[in-house]
Amino acid sequence: MILATLPGESRDGRLHVVSAGCRFMAPALAAPTMLLALEKWSTVEPELRKQSAALTGEGAGAMAFAAEKCLAPLPRGYGFFDGSAFLSHVIRARRARGDEMPESAKKTPLVYQGVSDNSLPWNAPLDVVDEAFGADFEGEFAVITTDVPRGTKPADMAKYCPLVVMFNDITLREVVKQEIETKFGFLQSKPNNSYAPLAITTDELGVDWKDGRVALDLEVTWNGEKFGHPNGREMHFSFYELVSHVCRTRPLSAGTIVGSGTISNEDVSRGFACLTERRFVEVLEQGKPVTRWLKAGDTLTMTARQGDRELFGRIDQKVR
Repeated sequence: MILATLPGESRDGRLHVVSAGCRFMAPALAAPTMLLALEKWSTVEPELRKQSAALTGEGAGAMAFAAEKCLAPLPRGYGFFDGSAFLSHVIRARRARGDEMPESAKKTPLVYQGVSDNSLPWNAPLDVVDEAFGADFEGEFAVITTDVPRGTKPADMAKYCPLVVMFNDITLREVVKQEIETKFGFLQSKPNNSYAPLAITTDELGVDWKDGRVALDLEVTWNGEKFGHPNGREMHFSFYELVSHVCRTRPLSAGTIVGSGTISNEDVSRGFACLTERRFVEVLEQGKPVTRWLKAGDTLTMTARQGDRELFGRIDQKVR
């Protein structure tokens, strides 16, 4: 099942059901917003699926699908937690600083809490704020949860993670350096993220949903040139393990987003999903970074395909 959110009467927008093949869409009858749907998912999901199956053309409230009208699938949620589940990324970061990854990183996920409100649509201008801040993109997948009881184990997590999305986790790298020195976590270095327009249920991925992981290439272009196509299958920690880690000492409210961290593969020939990882490799191979940070006028696209289908739509942003 495919869902999208368009502008509505509130800042949460209006939930829409999207047909197979993304030809048509219609306002959801079972819930007015994504947030309310997630809060009552067990009763709302069957009604959404029934409406989706019947959505075969325009009329009776249905219309042609229009990505340009879409907001982020969940314009505001109750929580955003971002992991760093791809150990190849962690290893390169450590080695570029002359360090090695600790064994603990293989056992305990790295996760921080970030911005969960004012999520940006797929085509929102990407603000660098100040070029000295070192603006970077990060291509990621994420799950959106229903209410998750405290202490839920990974083996029991599937029913609480119904939706998958793709997003650009925007990071101000030079500000990160300042905030890390305080040893008190990220804040100003993590502004609002941008989301591809479609949220999909895990069954929509078919064989590419494997053990709580999205086994698809994330295709990234920067200024019209291919930047990378790393695959999500190399997550060391699955989404089920990440969400279980986040809810260890507290329940999670429906509408919580948990991200994978920058998608990264051991094979550097697959390229990268963020500028900083290419810079890590340049430090390791050449002794210094060569790739610059984002600047006004740059363009960025991200998509994940299954055959000819762009499962989440695409992210297509211009830097200002």
